[in-house]
Amino acid sequence: MQATSGYFRPGTSWLHRRNPATKLLGLAWVILAAFLLPPLTLPALGAGALLLGAANGLGGSVVRALRIPAVLVASILVVNACFYPGAQDIIARLGPIALSREGIAFGLVTAGRVLVAFIASILFLQATLPDDLLETLVARGASHRFAWVILSAVQMVPRLQESAATILEAQQARGLEIRGSFGRRVRALVPLIGPVLLGSLIDARERTFALEARGFGAGGPRTAYRVVPDPRGDRWLRLAILLAMAAVIAWPVVGPALGIR
Repeated sequence: MQATSGYFRPGTSWLHRRNPATKLLGLAWVILAAFLLPPLTLPALGAGALLLGAANGLGGSVVRALRIPAVLVASILVVNACFYPGAQDIIARLGPIALSREGIAFGLVTAGRVLVAFIASILFLQATLPDDLLETLVARGASHRFAWVILSAVQMVPRLQESAATILEAQQARGLEIRGSFGRRVRALVPLIGPVLLGSLIDARERTFALEARGFGAGGPRTAYRVVPDPRGDRWLRLAILLAMAAVIAWPVVGPALGIR
């Protein structure tokens, strides 16, 4: 994984060929649907995102990436199941810890929403080249500063991972032990944190100097060094996604009126 390309996985699939604006709207729709539609839709949304990734050659990488939110999802389930406020249906109690059915249900729904949002986000990142996303945002009227912030956020974690891997290899070459007991592995992180943070600050400064040297803050019209394809079919697809987004936003009002929750 190159830091400059973020989580992007090169390919020529149907999803890779879509314009970044189309994929960004699709991501927004999935996140809105996950948090606004009834919880029963969460399995369908998650399975649909995974099937879309598998159909476009990204299924394996998306599944492997699920280890990233594993701790967060587990903590959501445990905390809500054991410490849900105002729980009435208690399954088991141990001091201040009360395992409740309400907490388990709420934890499953919350964790499901976070998981669906993560799957859709990682699928978007793996199918979208950051440079194409930057050019698309600027071409559609977004501030170049805002577009650069988005690009930097996409590349931040891969850059940190690459920097940490380089520093870890250098320290291993100097005799640092990173294998063995859990305590030894934790101690190995201490000499890693300082160089990673310091390197991140230096990298940010160097990138700032490079941008200013290239006239990043200058006014006036700007030209793009690359043109991102925007097939005609994408325009109709974006219209369909916008209509679907309007339906999802209206659902919290329309659904209860129809007796559906």
